[in-house]
Amino acid sequence: MRLHFKTNDYLLTWNLLYGASFSQSVHNFKTKLYKTHKRQYKSIQKDMKEMLSDIKNFIPDDETLYNYVFETELFVRLKEDTDRHRLELLKIWDQNKKAANDILKQILKLNFKEDYSVVVLHPVMDTVLVEKGSTTIGWGTKKDLVDPLMTLTNIVYTVVKNETHFFEKKYKDIVNAVLELAIGNEFYARLSGKSAYLKGDNSLTYLKRQIYPYWLMYLGCEKEDFTSYMMRDKVSFDIDKYKVEKELRNLNLLEFIEFCIQNQFKIIRINQLEII
Repeated sequence: MRLHFKTNDYLLTWNLLYGASFSQSVHNFKTKLYKTHKRQYKSIQKDMKEMLSDIKNFIPDDETLYNYVFETELFVRLKEDTDRHRLELLKIWDQNKKAANDILKQILKLNFKEDYSVVVLHPVMDTVLVEKGSTTIGWGTKKDLVDPLMTLTNIVYTVVKNETHFFEKKYKDIVNAVLELAIGNEFYARLSGKSAYLKGDNSLTYLKRQIYPYWLMYLGCEKEDFTSYMMRDKVSFDIDKYKVEKELRNLNLLEFIEFCIQNQFKIIRINQLEII
């Protein structure tokens, strides 16, 4: 996987106009712009999907509003800060990309597309933009530099999750639980040396705990390895109640998700797991 960090004036402007206002002055700026350029404001609402679909070749149908914003002091400041933020995110990736790719190969056991574009937005915008199936995401969050490895993990999670968009919506909880185990937990643990099992979407905690024993089998763990993983991740289950299904280690991530979907009634065991 190669991540290409870049900026784009159009997407930055679009998010400024359609994202949440991060200050009163920005809110006032957007309100005034809407009142004076209502037709143009409404006409560019569709542009985000087009940008994420083909950011390199995007040309707006009407540049009037974009060009107006480009000349403002607000945009100039945002652009300068965003350029600096891009360099910070690029630095995080450059320092960790070899280890990250090695770990991803071990966990995913398959290759997705080689190149993905991360269009950096100002972190104060606190925004992640995704278009189903696209290899481009918009990214800029307030916590980006608080824990750089978690930020890298979250970017990778967003990319990998977007590659699973074809699973039926009714199975989204299973898909998301497996992705949290794969990227939010295992990828981050191997990259940082710290477990993040207890972090993530609280609504998925129970389901993750149920899938966890089979997840260890997918990783290729022998029965004698289970205890060390449970201690690392602070989750406990009765090892003797699970038959090690060695064929799971031969699956890739998408195949493992299919296994969980097809065997969900076997996997979910009420009252047999506990957080320690």
